[in-house]
Amino acid sequence: MSPYIRFKQEKKLHRQALIFENLAHGFAEKPLFRGGNLILDAGSRLAIIGENGAGKTTLLRCLIDEIPANKGKIQWAENANIGYFPQDSSADFANDLNLFEWMSQWRKPRHDDQIVRATLGRLLFSADDFNKKAANCSGGEKHRLLFGKLMLADSNVLIMDEPTNHLDVEAIEALNLALEHYDGTLIFVSHDREFVSSLATRVIEIKDETLIDFQGTYEEYLAVKYPEARSEKVAKRN
Repeated sequence: MSPYIRFKQEKKLHRQALIFENLAHGFAEKPLFRGGNLILDAGSRLAIIGENGAGKTTLLRCLIDEIPANKGKIQWAENANIGYFPQDSSADFANDLNLFEWMSQWRKPRHDDQIVRATLGRLLFSADDFNKKAANCSGGEKHRLLFGKLMLADSNVLIMDEPTNHLDVEAIEALNLALEHYDGTLIFVSHDREFVSSLATRVIEIKDETLIDFQGTYEEYLAVKYPEARSEKVAKRN
């Protein structure tokens, strides 16, 4: 059984969603990236890729101002409403709330109890689960709760850090479908190449302490980066 996930944006952004200039961050013993420049159109799906430890999560945290960048300027669209899905969600569940209370934290004035219950139901939580402590949920259940939080938020920008972790195949497919239907701006990190390939319309790779910006899909990026692999595939077909 698959969860029903859908993300909507309350206020559509026009033109650019995000601009950053000369962005840099790192630590004395380990610079991560420098000289980053980007103009991201509203509605883009930007995948951030790179080796473990390259600075992907750090870049996302700089973008949401959770940590200040060492250098550079970050400018969001005036009406940007950002929904963030962290790789480490422990802070979100550092409380004694049950599932209904936890989800109710994110409701808006127009969301009555029935909408909160329906959101939990779409995420495969039964009425018997509603009194369960959110902190006691499994990794996959916590991810589904975080998707519910974002479903209630109606954000026009989603920033997601490894959202497929802890999910089964059905949940990954449901998330993939939800993001394909989402017409807001998406910035995400994922180690799942198939997931990246199905969504990305633009790619930033963090490599050699540099943000490499590629305006195209992940498949196009790979074709440019590894032309010999593409040639081998064509040769095998023939």
